[in-house]
Amino acid sequence: MKNIIFYGIALLIFAVSWLSGKLFWTSFGLAFTGYIFLKLLDDLGRTIPIVELMTSLASLQWILGPVIEYGREEHHFKYYMYVGEREYMAFVVPAVLAFWIGAGLFKRRISLDDIKLRIDIILHNHPMFPYILIAAGIIAPFLSGFFPQSLKFVFFLVSNIKYVGVIYLIHSTHRFRWHIFIGVLILAVGASLASGMFHDLLLWSMLLFTFLAKELKLNLGWKISSVVIGILVVMTIQAVKTEYREYAWGGYQGNRFGLFLRIAGKEWGSGDIFLPSKDENMNIRLNQGWIISAIMYNVPANVPFAQGETIKDALTASFLPRFIYPDKPIAGGRANFRKFTSLSINDNTSMGISIAGEGYANFGKLGGYIFMFFWGLFIGWFWRQLENLSRLFPTLLVWSPILFLQVVKAETELTVVLNHLIKSSIVVFGLIWGIKMIWGERWESEEEEGESVIRSYKKV
Repeated sequence: MKNIIFYGIALLIFAVSWLSGKLFWTSFGLAFTGYIFLKLLDDLGRTIPIVELMTSLASLQWILGPVIEYGREEHHFKYYMYVGEREYMAFVVPAVLAFWIGAGLFKRRISLDDIKLRIDIILHNHPMFPYILIAAGIIAPFLSGFFPQSLKFVFFLVSNIKYVGVIYLIHSTHRFRWHIFIGVLILAVGASLASGMFHDLLLWSMLLFTFLAKELKLNLGWKISSVVIGILVVMTIQAVKTEYREYAWGGYQGNRFGLFLRIAGKEWGSGDIFLPSKDENMNIRLNQGWIISAIMYNVPANVPFAQGETIKDALTASFLPRFIYPDKPIAGGRANFRKFTSLSINDNTSMGISIAGEGYANFGKLGGYIFMFFWGLFIGWFWRQLENLSRLFPTLLVWSPILFLQVVKAETELTVVLNHLIKSSIVVFGLIWGIKMIWGERWESEEEEGESVIRSYKKV
């Protein structure tokens, strides 16, 4: 029934958009963006909607952001759409659909109800498990300074297991579980304020919300309200962060949380947050389509299609360490950005060309569709393997946000995505193997117990 309602809303969006004079692919793209966003909200609390989140972020950044930009009378001198709306939308909208169709060929078989039952068994037998993960995640950043720089990414991944510990904890009956949950969030906010970087905090907030929605039994109305609050928070961060960073990176010694609140209060109190300049800056951050459009403008007019070169480089770089592959691409996306857009970018700026942009840069429009379909197929297949491996570690999917932390982002390119997916898989499965070694035979009996409970539950 809900799907019929969502389809109806999408059809309404399409009709209103098309009748107002917008192009077919623009109207279709807006309708699909509305549908997939509603689907994401509905799935929160029922599944771990990685595919829906990836598709929603791509739709927002590759479709909605460009639509807003095309509708503006004034444009940024650099962050504008380099090709016409008809040409751009005719590539991007089918490319997003191709990803969605490819990923959808692997239907997910494990729900949050299954995962909760498995968590209950783990917590019954190992009540201290969440606290061990939280403590390890908090301590990891302080230990990283004693190890070589090459292990920095490993410690970054380990630091994120505190959120995995929180997921286990909120499913427990511990009377202080929400206090500890809020405490971990405060630490995360503090880390973001200390660095002036908020991206990981926002990503983890999105990934954690599905587990919160399950535990708090939030209905669609509460989910929508929460998303609205989230949008207001993002607007505030976007409006505040430039001025905040000037203070924070300039050696500010006072209370940074207070500093952030003062700047935010000034922006909201004056109404400056709603100024056109703020809206433009917000859409510059939202709209990643300008990079794809710059690639479409530049390739093949000035730079030939890469014919799979970046795909080969990404695969090689992801599986081979740098001492074997000394020409391994440096993370950050600068080389591909400069090559395929012919635009300048300083050496301290990270700017990826995105998966869709990479598909076009290599294969053009039709090849880009096919590439996006197989990328979706790979993501669906990878998730299926995680479900299959849950037989070895029943709550493996609780760890999946770490695996997909960089993968869900729409602006990253294949090298970054695969590198993160492979390295994080090695670290996560290494930690899981260590846990199984410690628990030994007792763990094997818990696996059988978990599967038996789930089968009995599904029969009922």
